Amino acid sequence: MRRSLVGSVGVLGGGTAGYFAALALRARFPELAVTVVESSKIPIIGVGEATTPPLVTFLHSYLGIDVHEMYREVVPTWKLGIHFEWGPPGGFDYPFSWGDLADAEAHDGSIQRASIGALLMQGKRGPIARKDDDGVVSLFPAVRFAYHLDNRRFVRFLKKCADRAGVRYRDAEIADVATRPGPRGEAEIAHLKTVDGEELAFDFYVDCTGFRSLLVGKTFGSAFTSYASTLYCDRAVVADVPHDGTIKPYTLAETMDHGWCWNIPMRDVDHRGYVYSSAFCSEEQAVAEMRAKNPGMGPHWSVKFRSGRHAHFTRGNMAAIGNAYGFVEPLESTALHMVIIEVTRLVKLLDADPTSPEDHDRDVLDRRIGAHWDYLRYFLGLHYRFNRRLDTPFWRACRSDVDISGLTEVVEDFRANGPLSARNVKTAPDAIFGAGGLDIMLLGQQVRGARAAPRVDAAAWQARCAEREAIVARSLPHADALRASEENPPFMDSLLRDPDGWSQALLREML
Repeated sequence: MRRSLVGSVGVLGGGTAGYFAALALRARFPELAVTVVESSKIPIIGVGEATTPPLVTFLHSYLGIDVHEMYREVVPTWKLGIHFEWGPPGGFDYPFSWGDLADAEAHDGSIQRASIGALLMQGKRGPIARKDDDGVVSLFPAVRFAYHLDNRRFVRFLKKCADRAGVRYRDAEIADVATRPGPRGEAEIAHLKTVDGEELAFDFYVDCTGFRSLLVGKTFGSAFTSYASTLYCDRAVVADVPHDGTIKPYTLAETMDHGWCWNIPMRDVDHRGYVYSSAFCSEEQAVAEMRAKNPGMGPHWSVKFRSGRHAHFTRGNMAAIGNAYGFVEPLESTALHMVIIEVTRLVKLLDADPTSPEDHDRDVLDRRIGAHWDYLRYFLGLHYRFNRRLDTPFWRACRSDVDISGLTEVVEDFRANGPLSARNVKTAPDAIFGAGGLDIMLLGQQVRGARAAPRVDAAAWQARCAEREAIVARSLPHADALRASEENPPFMDSLLRDPDGWSQALLREML
């Protein structure tokens, strides 16, 4: 049994970040007293949630949440990647399984046949295929995927799991935070004071208060670095839009006049959100453009956000998780991706028996978490700098002025030497948004660069593509594949347990 350095933790704020932190702490330290403190007066931002593959591993392997119960109660759909209506006519696909990008570019002049994941996305099919005997077989080992989730439904489920795991719960509104001198010479939190005058004291505190940043920002005054010179968008208009029963196995990112629009497909409706810059567009203009392009769109609501991060992941006896620490707009579904990274770092910070001295080195943690967010800033900046689909004032400004200085050398390397993934160039703090992701965004937007020599000849490439296309032709439409997976529970169980599979590989990184 793992031992924690502290006896009690108060998680301030619920939502996905708060419950992820609480569940992870209880999973790793069963004797630790964990309390979620949140106010029922503060609403959850109820939008559709698109995620990345580490979420599958984190939920079911790291936290031990039963996959079949989660499917019954949350009703997710699968996300094989992002389809970008971006750049050239028809756009391009960004699958989580990148495949053979350099070979595809060399032989096809396009990355659209680089992997079976990309072909499944184009066919709107899920990773379940028919066999010759009319049975079905899982393609899960070969195709990385994530989830599309309804956020409200998901948070309700997490709250239920937290209660079952022994997480305590307090419905309270915090009026003040009292501090005291800490053992390392910096301030630490003494207790929280509720509006009713009650004092809530814990050994350690986790700030999951969202954009309010009540602890890391307001209490500790950690400096905030804005990403506004790279990421211009600061608003979103969100609504549900009916679909025709076809559930797409990808998130859509569609170029709009003043930003872009997501489509997160659920089983009953599509969740749509127009992410725009208030410097170029009013809310009324955004709603009008969104309604014109989405017939049947339901009532809308608005979300304001800021892109940037604080200087400190941890101060005194506090760590900041999720939007409380940092946020970049949702173009690559990085929100929960970063929450998982931060939560697993928090667990290591509180572990009495660290696997590495750096797990307890707060300066190292601050630098690494900060650098991770900074990388995502510039990675998203590439999406704006090179998108030439529309010629509006917003997009002209993006192409001219978006700051991508943190990746300038990487782009020049791509231009001079060709695809980064073919040369195993180390570019990113984690593999999900590494060399392959950069290649997809640069090749997909037709940024000029040297071509890598193909690893196989033309005949071998065509044979490989034909084999993939034959598998995709036997694969089920996404909705049918979801049903087939639920009727065959061993499919998901075997993926999560396979020591050589992608899910267990991600688990080893988290641990």
